[in-house]
Amino acid sequence: MPPIIFLDVDGVLIAYPEGEHTPPQFTSRCVEAFKSILEGVPRVRVVLSSTWRLPQHVNQLHGQWLKNGFPVSLAWEATPDTRGEPEVSRFHRRGLEIKAWLEAHPDMHRWVVLDDERMAIEPILGSERCVFTNPARGLTAEDAERAIEILR
Repeated sequence: MPPIIFLDVDGVLIAYPEGEHTPPQFTSRCVEAFKSILEGVPRVRVVLSSTWRLPQHVNQLHGQWLKNGFPVSLAWEATPDTRGEPEVSRFHRRGLEIKAWLEAHPDMHRWVVLDDERMAIEPILGSERCVFTNPARGLTAEDAERAIEILR
């Protein structure tokens, strides 16, 4: 299996500087940082863990994805949607969805989480394989270097 990036979009590919209204478009600096991961780990694939994977957002995601030069084949799968399951805590939903995907793919050993929601993920998955971004900055070159180290 290829190495996997569990990708959130808001706060990772889209930076939200404080006090600035930002349209839901990928931030070019964050896109460049993400592309450096793709270059540093050539066979990597993306599993979308963002709410952008949900039906009401897919068209917008697809448009931004292609506009920024990402091949459709890069986005391999998406994590399961557990919003309708009452036993799943909304505070840890993202981490539980990633955990469920990993449990369904037991041969997966090379993966990293790119997300800005530490509290939704760290209690479930720990932090060793996670790069937590600052949503005001989004993905930085330093974050990308850390992701490459984890995936290698």
